Amino acid sequence: MSKGYWLVTTTVTDLEGFGQYVEGFSLWIEAIGGKLLAKDLDAKTVEGNGGHLAVIIEFPSKVSAKNAYESADYQELSKLRFSNSKDTNIIIMDGGVSH
Repeated sequence: MSKGYWLVTTTVTDLEGFGQYVEGFSLWIEAIGGKLLAKDLDAKTVEGNGGHLAVIIEFPSKVSAKNAYESADYQELSKLRFSNSKDTNIIIMDGGVSH
């Protein structure tokens, strides 16, 4: 089974408030078996709309990545992200190369 991933871009609008989100997110992601693979605070979007912060998070599978996003715990935690960032894009994808 392939790994699952979140590809995230966002623009932080309040660094202190977003820091609270990051603290909670770090504890949550570790508790559910996710893994932060990459983070860039000065990412460059060369096509489309994206923020300055880009993150790649790995999960055991695409299903677990989707379930993590839809979980009540993450939806509650994401309120901190919503209020301290803008232009967020989250893509949930399969890590396999099947086509």
